[in-house]
Amino acid sequence: MLREITGVTQDTAGHTRRWFHDDFFDLFVRQDRDGEIVALELCYGVGHAERALVWKKGLGHFHDGPEAPPIDSEDLAARFARECGEVPHRISTSVLRAIKDFPQLERLAVARRRRYRRENWQEQ
Repeated sequence: MLREITGVTQDTAGHTRRWFHDDFFDLFVRQDRDGEIVALELCYGVGHAERALVWKKGLGHFHDGPEAPPIDSEDLAARFARECGEVPHRISTSVLRAIKDFPQLERLAVARRRRYRRENWQEQ
């Protein structure tokens, strides 16, 4: 069950950073001052198989991680829905929409990295 990690280092650009974690998922969210979501990173998997579905406002979808078969969005969405725990409804709905939209956009999405790399604030 995803739980919010408190004490996350905040962005100097005025965005609020939030982090939700369980044994399978890490969800990193950035929201503007009005609470609008401006970026989502849903990391899934364990160890070397970890992947991240990334959405950034104005940039679109990315999938970071090792090459793999296409995302099974239905399975990923179902697991996220079961595990979303403390994730506020507004955020969980946005994550589910990003997961469900990704297969239609996957051929247009850019794989930025073969390995998902966390930012410094995500390591703490």
